[in-house]
Amino acid sequence: MQQVFSKVNTIFENEKETRKRFLRIRTYKIVPLGPQAGVLEFVANSIPLADILKKYHEKDSLGFNDARSMMRDVQDQSIRKRVSVYLEICKKIPPVFRQFFIDTFLDIDDWFRSREVYTRGVVSTSMVGHIMGIGDRHLNNILIDKKTGEPIHIDFGVAFDQGKLLPVPERVPFRLTRDIVDGLGCTGVEGSFRKKSEHVFRVLRSNHDKLMGILNVLRYDPLYSWVISPIRKQRVQTCNSFEEISGNDDSDVAVRTLRTVQDKLNAGGLSVEASVQELIAQATDIENLAVIYMGWTPFY
Repeated sequence: MQQVFSKVNTIFENEKETRKRFLRIRTYKIVPLGPQAGVLEFVANSIPLADILKKYHEKDSLGFNDARSMMRDVQDQSIRKRVSVYLEICKKIPPVFRQFFIDTFLDIDDWFRSREVYTRGVVSTSMVGHIMGIGDRHLNNILIDKKTGEPIHIDFGVAFDQGKLLPVPERVPFRLTRDIVDGLGCTGVEGSFRKKSEHVFRVLRSNHDKLMGILNVLRYDPLYSWVISPIRKQRVQTCNSFEEISGNDDSDVAVRTLRTVQDKLNAGGLSVEASVQELIAQATDIENLAVIYMGWTPFY
């Protein structure tokens, strides 16, 4: 997946609209040694988003564990009940991520620059993440560069819409929860975020042949599995253990998956603007967030 991101970054660099806005996905080096082993680059000066938000949410009237317990207690109940509980939780847990930028970047120029870097990172990872069907975007799978504010995504074991096959299916195209939006500034998903998202989506759509060519290479990669094993399905939503479980490559699954990627780029014939609007609506939909697995922490 890091190779795919690197190729996508090359596409961004070659397109005027994405290049002049410095849009990219933060990558890191990985050397695979086998189906279940490899060497990963240590990402210096980074901190899990979970650690940041837990710190700034300490004064909330409802604690982190209590909120998760409330969601877990109604996980098997009606959607209406789960939405009601989720809204109750949100009333007691206001978004606070903007405070991280205020406390970390004391100079006004650094603060403004960090917010821009953060916004660009959220845009790129969200749009590309949707196309690639990357799921399991819980708070420990997103790092923040403490020197720049740039988001860094890790652990792509749930990709190509495999999140929809989890015991509690994921219904959002990417993580755009209240705290993620809070970090974007006073305009939220409007303004800079929306416009940059439209530019990224337009570039991805216009370069669909290159993108599909990159993904087709994965069909012949012996280290990549296109199916998520039953064991991994269970582990993803029962604990924070994400060991890679080897599975058998399924060429039929690969073909269907690549077709899905193509369909996402086409977006049913919708315009770029309408496509981005629909994605934002899905990602911020209260019902979608209320019924997601509690370990995903949708209230942050």
